[in-house]
Amino acid sequence: MTPSPIVSFARNRALLLLCAFVVALVACSDDPEVVPPDTEVSDTTPVVELTTTTTPATPVDATTPTTTTTVLQEEFPGPTVLSYLEEIRNIAVASGQVALDMRAANNDWDNRSVTGVEFGDTEAALVGIRDRARQLRDAMGLVEPPTEFGLPVEHQTAWVASGEMADAAVEALAGLRSPDTGERRRAALSGFIVSFERFNGAVDRIVDIIGVGAGIDLPTITVATTAATTTTTTAADTTATTSATTTTTGATTTTVAASTTTTLPVAADVEYSIIDSGESSDPVQLWLTVSVEAGSTKDQLARLGTRLATEYRLSREYQALVIHFVRFPEGIATLGRWTDAPYGDWERAGEATKGDYSNHQIVDETIEKDWSLLPTDEQMDVLRRYNDYRTAYEVENQVSPPDAELIPQAAAALGVEEAAIDDALDAWRAWAG
Repeated sequence: MTPSPIVSFARNRALLLLCAFVVALVACSDDPEVVPPDTEVSDTTPVVELTTTTTPATPVDATTPTTTTTVLQEEFPGPTVLSYLEEIRNIAVASGQVALDMRAANNDWDNRSVTGVEFGDTEAALVGIRDRARQLRDAMGLVEPPTEFGLPVEHQTAWVASGEMADAAVEALAGLRSPDTGERRRAALSGFIVSFERFNGAVDRIVDIIGVGAGIDLPTITVATTAATTTTTTAADTTATTSATTTTTGATTTTVAASTTTTLPVAADVEYSIIDSGESSDPVQLWLTVSVEAGSTKDQLARLGTRLATEYRLSREYQALVIHFVRFPEGIATLGRWTDAPYGDWERAGEATKGDYSNHQIVDETIEKDWSLLPTDEQMDVLRRYNDYRTAYEVENQVSPPDAELIPQAAAALGVEEAAIDDALDAWRAWAG
C-alpha cells in the first residue's frame, strides 16, 4: 500500500527535527571527542580549539623564554668586559712606551750637542715611532667595546686620541726633515703629548667604569700627603726635625702615604726635557735627570714628578724611581729631587715586587728656587768653556790645581777676561748652592 503524502511529510519533518537536536547537543558539549569524524567544523572552531589546548598546566621541566634570558645574562663585569679591559690595557701600555720613546727621541735631538745623536739616528727613531703609533691606532679601532655604562663613548674618545697621536707622529717626522729650526717638530711633539694625555684620560675612565677588582694589574699612583714645612735661606744647611715637620734649607720633604687611584694627574704647565736617565736591574731602580724651564715653581715640579711616575708605570714596571730636577745639565738636583719608592726609601727598592706599588710612598724634596740667582747665558757659556779647559788640563797633567792658579792660564787660552771666569764661577755657586 502506498503511504499517504501527509504521513511521509510528517515522518520527514520528525527526522529533520531529530537531526537538528543532535547537532545542537554536540555543539554544546565540552568533550571534543564526541564530535563525529565526518562532522564539518565551522570557521570559528580553530579559536575554540586553541583555547582548550592551552588550558592544561605547563610541565614543570618546560623552559620559558623568560628563564632562557635570565640564564644568558652575565654579572658585570663578565668575561666579555674583562677581555675588553685586558685588550685596552695592552694598548695603553704600548702607547705609553711610544710616548716615552717619542719624547726621548726629541730630547736627544734637541740636546744633540750633549748626547751626540746624529740626524740619521733620530730619523730612524721617529720612523719607528710613527709606524708603531699607526699600528696602535688600528688595533684600537679593531677592539669592540661592550655596551655597558658608557663604555662605547669612552672607547671612541680613546680611539680618536690614538688617531691624533699617529697623526702627530707623522708630523714630527716631517718636522725633523723640514728646513726650519725645529718649530714644526716641537709643535708636533706637543700635540702628541696632549693627545696621549687625552687617551690616558679615556682609559682611566674605562678602568673606573669597569673597576679594578678583576685581578688585572693597572698603573696607579699614590695621592695622600702628610704635613711638611719649608724654610729657604742662603745660609749654611741646617736641619731640625720633629714628629710632624721636616725643615730643610732650600727643600721640602713631603711624604705621600700609600693610597691608590687610577686617575691620571693633570699635566704640569711647564716645559721640560729628560736629559739623562739610567737604571739598575735587580732591583729595578730608575733615575731621571729632568731639565725644566726657568721660573718653574715647586708645585709644578711636584706635579711633573707625579705625571712622569704615572707615565712610567703605564709603560713599564719599576721598584723605585727618583727624578733629579735641574735647569742646566751641570750640577745634580739643583732644583731638588722627587722619589717614589717603598716606604719612601730608595734603598728599600728590593722590598717591593715589580708592579706592586701598594707600599710605595712619594718623597717630594723639590725646591722653591730663587730664580733671580739664575746665571745668564753668557755666564754659563764662560763656565762651560772653563770647565772643558779644566777637564783637558787635568787629563793631560794628572793634577787638579785650584781655581786661583788655573784661571789665569784658562783666561789666556780661551781669550776671555779673568774677571769673567770669576764672575761665572760665583754665579754658578750662588745658583747651585
